Amino acid sequence: MRNKRRLLAISVVALIAAVTLAGGGCSCSVTRIIDQAGVTVRGLAAANEINQKANQGYDVRPARAKWMEALDAYNRGDYVRANQLIDDIYKLLPGLERAAERVHYPSSGGLTVSGLLFRPTTGGGPWPTVIVNHAGFGTAGDFSDVALLIRDRGYLVFNPDFRGSGESQGSHEGAKGEVDDVIAAIDYLESRGLILDGHLAMYGQSHGAAVSVLAAARDGRIRAVVAEAGFYDAVDLYNNAVASTDPNVKNLLDQLVSMVGGTPEQVPQEYAVRSAINYVDSLQAAVLLIHGEKDPLCPVGQARRLHEALRAAGKRVELKIYPNEAHCVNDPAGRLEVWELMFAWFEKYM
Repeated sequence: MRNKRRLLAISVVALIAAVTLAGGGCSCSVTRIIDQAGVTVRGLAAANEINQKANQGYDVRPARAKWMEALDAYNRGDYVRANQLIDDIYKLLPGLERAAERVHYPSSGGLTVSGLLFRPTTGGGPWPTVIVNHAGFGTAGDFSDVALLIRDRGYLVFNPDFRGSGESQGSHEGAKGEVDDVIAAIDYLESRGLILDGHLAMYGQSHGAAVSVLAAARDGRIRAVVAEAGFYDAVDLYNNAVASTDPNVKNLLDQLVSMVGGTPEQVPQEYAVRSAINYVDSLQAAVLLIHGEKDPLCPVGQARRLHEALRAAGKRVELKIYPNEAHCVNDPAGRLEVWELMFAWFEKYM
């Protein structure tokens, strides 16, 4: 998402520059800038088609890898190479393999919600199962690469579209009804005989991390949780956003107040029910917390407080902090380490 916004911003700058240069009569520069703008538009269109394919259940990893190569070329100013790579993406899209089944199931409030089900390529089930809870207010397809990474280790993986996301009914609730949707997904998967008894785990990022820990506090079937860059105290999340000057954090504040229905002073219970820090005693799953020290959105202090509270309560918990990371771990070496930590956690506790 950050990359898309960056491309769009560059496009706007490029178009403004094109108009300015045209007025000065510099035709060669105008041509180059217009080419850059065209590549920007094509790149965004390709990203949109990749995401559509992901939400249809296709394995888009080859196309996403090409898109990242194109982005790198674009950022280096090599628009010809970026354009060639976008051509490669469009050649790949028709041949992508379907890797997931789209399912729909009932949740609270009379809603029908949806998700993508990724089955292991070997065996007939039931399987050890991981539910992958996506970040923000995106879709199940956004985290299809993560699902396939886990599936390829022999796990059944389910990526829910929370209410208000993708093909699900309802509206976003900021880690309240979304928890109901995840628990309803467990019921649905069990009803189909897909989950190996006693072998259920969750991975979530940001909003999805908060949902994962809250779901584990409510449902003892969840044995292990890996939660990255989550918020675990909604009041603290609100206070951080109020004090921030970051426009992205301010935007979160507007979304949060709208979903929750007011400020912490106006609707304290609504903030309490979204805060895993209040449910430490109920949480039986082993929890691995992963966080960036410089996270502006969900301050690392939230992870530290939850870690301390869980340890004090005698729970199984570990905290891994990345000193140079912000909201989620993006350094390639760190990213690989996160995945290895996750798999080790699942193997130990699931």
